[in-house]
Amino acid sequence: MLETSPSVADPSGMPPIERQTAAVRDPHMVLRELASGFPAGVLVGLTVRSGAEIEVMAWSSPRAKLAEEAQLISETAPNRLALHEESAVTVADLDTETRWSECRAQLRLLGLRSLHCRRVAGAKGRIAVLDLYADRSNVLGADLDVAVEAACHQIAAMLDGGE
Repeated sequence: MLETSPSVADPSGMPPIERQTAAVRDPHMVLRELASGFPAGVLVGLTVRSGAEIEVMAWSSPRAKLAEEAQLISETAPNRLALHEESAVTVADLDTETRWSECRAQLRLLGLRSLHCRRVAGAKGRIAVLDLYADRSNVLGADLDVAVEAACHQIAAMLDGGE
């Protein structure tokens, strides 16, 4: 690692822009912590819309990243619905759902059975969707609302600090 001399004006040695960014938590860490509080087999992902651009921002595991990408590449998907129309979309069982056939097929190939997508808006106009995925059906119910709400507040702060 390359060492540099500390700044005389700031004992932390960090330039001002890096100090601001350091105050905002790493989105991958937030999602991994969130996933660890859920039952085994629950994955977490975050997709962000900024203007017309939609991109995967963070994920709790490689399989969660693949699930986010499956929703992103499909023309219709639950998280796209949450981005544009609904504040939340829950699919209790992907095997019995009739919408989003291409996306459902990709998610089922990943071994996923249910999902929950929750829109999160930052104060600066950026919008994200927090996605929860489970490898069993009927896992993502109302009892997860407290953990999801807490994560939504952290994500909104990340969205505001990320611009």
